[in-house]
Order: sequence, then structure tokens, then C-alpha cells
Amino acid sequence: MFKRIMERFRQDRGLHKATMRVEFFPQDQVAPHIFWHRTQDQESDTVALVVFVYARILYELAELNETRVARQVIEYLEKRFCQPLVADKGARKRPKLSLGKLRLVNDIAVPPARTYQVDFYELRDGGSRLDFKGSLGEEKFYLPATFMVILQYCLNTLGEEPLMNLARGLSRLHTYYRFRRDFWDGSTLTSGPAFALGTEEIKAEEAAPEV
Repeated sequence: MFKRIMERFRQDRGLHKATMRVEFFPQDQVAPHIFWHRTQDQESDTVALVVFVYARILYELAELNETRVARQVIEYLEKRFCQPLVADKGARKRPKLSLGKLRLVNDIAVPPARTYQVDFYELRDGGSRLDFKGSLGEEKFYLPATFMVILQYCLNTLGEEPLMNLARGLSRLHTYYRFRRDFWDGSTLTSGPAFALGTEEIKAEEAAPEV
């Protein structure tokens, strides 16, 4: 019986597709990694993973009462990442994100000072979910930095089409937050990315500014 219960638990958790890890080292060095466990289209799945992670990062900032920081991240990415890539259809010269003093590196032979990790799952109904864990302290810096590092990693490694899809997905997520539900609403952790990765459009009456 215990064996059947554990099997049901594993099924309910979903199919473990990927692990994303960002490790911060001394001297402002940071190493981003995405380890794929199950995927049939790695670049397309990367787009979905990053959109879900972005929604979670904004939500975590809101939980810490750092909504101002979250809104600054949204504004920055819309101007510096989404709009240039979508407007220029991939932009031959890819934008370089502002990482401050942080430098992307491969693994180095010292333990990381802090780590943020995401485990990404595909559910039986076709949906997705993720488990998020990270080091405590100075989150208003390290949470945005974690996502900026992952996004720069994508700029360095993704092909033109998936990168365009990622820019559109993040921009659509911003639209969802603006006209449907704010990022601090827990339901948006799944509904927001689902909209961002889909084709549904915001109706005219929803997009109309409030009087």
C-alpha cells in the first residue's frame, strides 16, 4: 500500500523536465545552468521554463513587499529586452542586459555563496508547475539578478526564433498583469504563463483605460 501511495505522489508531482540553477560566487561571479531531464524540444521548453520562472520571481518579490522593485524589473525588461527584439524581428545585434558587476562564468572550484534553484514539472493535464528554493537575505537584489542572469544566458545561447518567442512571451505576460490580474495574485503563477505562451488576445473592452 505504501508503494502505491508513493507512486501516486510521484504522478501528482508531474514529470520532472528540468532543473535550473543559478549560483553566486565570490568576486561577483555567477554561474547559470539548465539541466534537462526530459525534453523533446529543448529550446521551446526553455521558453516555457523561463516564462514560468519570471512569473515566480515577480510573485516572490511581491510576497516580500518589494512590488516597486518588481515593477522596475517589468519596465526595464519591456524596454530593453522585449520591445527591441519584437520590433526588430530578432534584432541582428542582440541586446546586452545590465548585470552591474556580475560576470557570467562556468563552474569554479569553490562553493557558491548562495544558490537559487527551480525544478520544472509537466503535469498530466498538460499544465506545468515549478518548485522554487533559494538562499535567504537581500532578495530584492538577488531575485532580479537571478532572472537577469538567466535571461542573459538565453540571449547567449538560444536561436533566433525561440528568443523571439521568449520576448513575445514576456511581453504578453506584462500585458496579462496590466489588464487581467496583478503579479502578486497567486493564481497568476499558472494562469499568467498560460496566457503568455498561448494565442489568446485581450479583448478591446479589457484593454480600454479606466475612466
